[in-house]
Amino acid sequence: MNREEVMQMLTANASALELSTWLRNTYFPEIVDRFNQESSRKRFGLYQNEQIPANERNLTDVRTRMGTLIEFELARISNELLPELGIDDIFWSYVVANRFPDLEIRRNNGNRLLRLEIKCLQCIAEEKSANYDTLKKDIDPNTDFVVVCLWDWMPDGANACQWDTAPQIMKSYVFHAYSLTLLRDTYWLNRPPANLGEGYQGFDVRFAVTCNNSVFSKEQGNYGKLTRIWKQGFEYRPVESAVLLDTESEYFVFQEQVIRSGFDILAKRQLSQLTETDIEEIVVNAVSVGYKSNNIAYITASAILPRRILEFATQQSVEYVVTMTEKYKSTIYQIAGNQANKIARDIKPKNIVSIINQCEN
Repeated sequence: MNREEVMQMLTANASALELSTWLRNTYFPEIVDRFNQESSRKRFGLYQNEQIPANERNLTDVRTRMGTLIEFELARISNELLPELGIDDIFWSYVVANRFPDLEIRRNNGNRLLRLEIKCLQCIAEEKSANYDTLKKDIDPNTDFVVVCLWDWMPDGANACQWDTAPQIMKSYVFHAYSLTLLRDTYWLNRPPANLGEGYQGFDVRFAVTCNNSVFSKEQGNYGKLTRIWKQGFEYRPVESAVLLDTESEYFVFQEQVIRSGFDILAKRQLSQLTETDIEEIVVNAVSVGYKSNNIAYITASAILPRRILEFATQQSVEYVVTMTEKYKSTIYQIAGNQANKIARDIKPKNIVSIINQCEN
């Protein structure tokens, strides 16, 4: 990046498609790389056996707070980068009101340039519940973008600060906000509940409204869920444009990777707890389906039919097979003779290690 390029983009003197591509492929990879350095991660690390809550309510609070802290850190790093490039007439600012967006780029005279909504999802969260529910009327198609950061707690034994674990951003995704809104609204409006009665599903001037047996009410949380905004092959489509197709393509990449990243972390972390041998990737028909170590395999539930578990375990020479759904609900199979016995079903990942250890002992 150089001064001229950054000034052109951050002052919105480029098309929406050019801005989306540049923010996604050039700017945020640099910011994320700086975030993942020790000088940044040490600000959020857990030290000397500090623990975060394990119960769901308090764990949700931690994730919410981490989302806010990551958002602030991205702006801080950006404001450090600008002077390095000789830029002193624009800056990243925080939006104090609890509304769209989270961050804005402004000139020193206060004039607003780009606006960015930051969403942070923890990889291993069973329900990635972040919502993007800003109405279309409040989105500027020329300046507004949604940035999703996929993060998790990761150990790092080589750091000088000697933290136990600290957050690391695995990947960032950038969407043109107006196009993402069109995809979201097209999908939601064309999938109303079956019991509308004489009512409609739509919007008032403030929020999405749904209907149950002709009684209207504010939509209660499903509208705008980031992982359910759009579906490949949906029969209804908004008016296509280059930037909408770019947003759709990025969304499908995000939708696939957001689930797989959590599975990868959970599988590798738990295999390292269960065995002391190397972890191998399992590839079936040229597709990665999971990992194994010693006599235990972790695979995505969509990769193997339950009736094929015994055949799969035999091919991989493992005694235990753990399957995980998209929400990481897990089923554990133990192979005994010519049978694949289901020893646990639809359990949370945190219970897997203890169950297998009990069987082994």
